Amino acid sequence: MKLNLTNLTFFILITTNAFSQEKSATIIGTIYNANKPIGNIHIVNLNNKLGTISNNDGTFKILAKQGDILLFSSIEYQNKKITISEFHLLSNVLIVKLVPTVTILDEVFLHGLTGSLETDFKKTPKDTAVKPNFVYKLSDLDKKLPGDEFGYKKKVNAETFTNPLYIAGGGQGSKYNRQLENERALKRKLKKKKDFPFQLRKRLGDDFFIATLKIPKDNIYLFIDYCESKNISNKYYNNKLLEIIEILKEESTNYNEIKN
Repeated sequence: MKLNLTNLTFFILITTNAFSQEKSATIIGTIYNANKPIGNIHIVNLNNKLGTISNNDGTFKILAKQGDILLFSSIEYQNKKITISEFHLLSNVLIVKLVPTVTILDEVFLHGLTGSLETDFKKTPKDTAVKPNFVYKLSDLDKKLPGDEFGYKKKVNAETFTNPLYIAGGGQGSKYNRQLENERALKRKLKKKKDFPFQLRKRLGDDFFIATLKIPKDNIYLFIDYCESKNISNKYYNNKLLEIIEILKEESTNYNEIKN
């Protein structure tokens, strides 16, 4: 009897812990550009497919749990993805910095114009492009297309993606599996991105963030995430630590102004 109660208690603890890890929380965030809040930014949780739009003051609320990916998109700004971490859930606050989209068009020179629209319009050359000799009709949508008479030539080798020897890249018929290698490379990249905040904080030390940058201890990871728009993770793994320090000093001023 005692053993059954012990097993039941252990099962309840495991179930409760698993449920708490999957439990969603309301994330409250603000979106900025150059220290100015920006509205009408679309925010979508790519995991649960929930979405919202930031207000005129740049604020938004959205449900998310650890591991969910939030996509921030707008015509005027570059898309940005943020993976919700434990630190975001503990603070329930998210500060997002977006970078404007800059489109540079090639310079165009117009020659031979008089400046008079009426005169220049008369000089417009005739369109000599060949016109199509067919017309689409609404009734064409109901037509059934004939079968592919050459379809018998398009054979799919199912063994390449079902045989473990091919997938693993070994044994008889060993082949280089590019898809498998791409998946492994993606996992390595995601792991490096996940480990980056911990490594940077350990490398620079809390005193640098607290004393030098005036960042509260509880906000260190949120500040690192805020600076990611400057690609500091890529610079870190390319051994550009001094460049990262300068970026952190510059961004800490903007970050502290926003927080205060």
